[in-house]
Amino acid sequence: MIFREDGQKIGSGSLDDNKLLEMQTGLGMFTRDPKQRALAERKLVTELYARFKGVNKEELDAAEHLSNWAKNEKDEQFGDFVKGPLLPLFSGDSSHLRNPITAPIIATLIEKAIAEPDKPILGGQGTDTADIAILGPFDVLTFDTELPPLILAGANRSHNEDNSDAPQNFIDLAKLAHLDLESGAYWIFQGELYKAGDFIKIDPLETRRIEDQLTFWSAHKTNETVSSLLGRIDKSRANWQSRKAPSSEHVVHKITPEKLYDAFEQIYVDDLGNQNSVPQFMIHNYDPKIKAIVVGAHSLGNVDNEARYDLVQAAKDGKLVIDASRTLIGGTTLDYAASLLGANINPKELGGTGKIILSAHKLSKSMSRAVLARAIIEGLDQIQTQKLIDNYAKSRNLI
Repeated sequence: MIFREDGQKIGSGSLDDNKLLEMQTGLGMFTRDPKQRALAERKLVTELYARFKGVNKEELDAAEHLSNWAKNEKDEQFGDFVKGPLLPLFSGDSSHLRNPITAPIIATLIEKAIAEPDKPILGGQGTDTADIAILGPFDVLTFDTELPPLILAGANRSHNEDNSDAPQNFIDLAKLAHLDLESGAYWIFQGELYKAGDFIKIDPLETRRIEDQLTFWSAHKTNETVSSLLGRIDKSRANWQSRKAPSSEHVVHKITPEKLYDAFEQIYVDDLGNQNSVPQFMIHNYDPKIKAIVVGAHSLGNVDNEARYDLVQAAKDGKLVIDASRTLIGGTTLDYAASLLGANINPKELGGTGKIILSAHKLSKSMSRAVLARAIIEGLDQIQTQKLIDNYAKSRNLI
């Protein structure tokens, strides 16, 4: 980030906020016509992917590039722990990371992991969307492989601001690159290592400490401190040479930016806490272009009578309907008669068709969406999707 003349921070690089706006404008994205907007977004997916494929590494490697600021009071530097090429994909505000941008980024990162499974992928991302944009889908797509992890870090304050947290976060990133982490995605921030499946942004101003965590928080306490992890690194040192790409049948080989974008676009996420009108809710439930619905239900997965009717109808139509909780520490059960999952124990309600409502267990709405995207790409039915959810949730201790 750099400072504009008005004092506001903005991204700067070969593809930054200004360049992105220029591309979006040139594609005709700023229109009130939904069809034209959709066409423009899909063109952006293709253009960005082509751009990412053509990105050359910087003249300075990552260690040299960060040498001016990624150092701490102990005289430790990023380059003391890792070296490798620096590939600049997007240098803009992370609030821009929506479907047409995340899809080509994720596809590019997965291709890099498959091509060089003996190297973890380290990177930096803005904090606005760290918990919802790239890490979650990457985690879901790779959790059952032996691919190297994606490990990202960020900062609340730019490295050129006073009391910046960036230097230490990136030094921790470099240190933990030597730890034997499972395949998937991770976020390193202010002395904590968060698993992609279980962290959310809670306070960008750092005014509230929750369970010794600032800015980000692990709802189900799957986070670990950097100091504790480094304390056992000698016993858990990574052997990256042993990592390998999965067989050609695995979903990672089916990923294209367009397929990933289409999957994201075919999922509707509804948080019942938004209190939108029922007709608005119905439009998406019965839209044939929508293949999956994430329900941010009340409490432990409870819904009102009208929502229950519409969601059951959607499941009967073959849509993937997942019952998640809108609460901060999510979880779904059958404890209440209002639980949407109760439809599964009443075959008549689902028309005796063998259709089911999916349980998110302890997954958040964002992670539920990531799992559904993979299910759509793989062409899974409801039963197969529930097995995928179960396997992923178990692997992340979220069941």
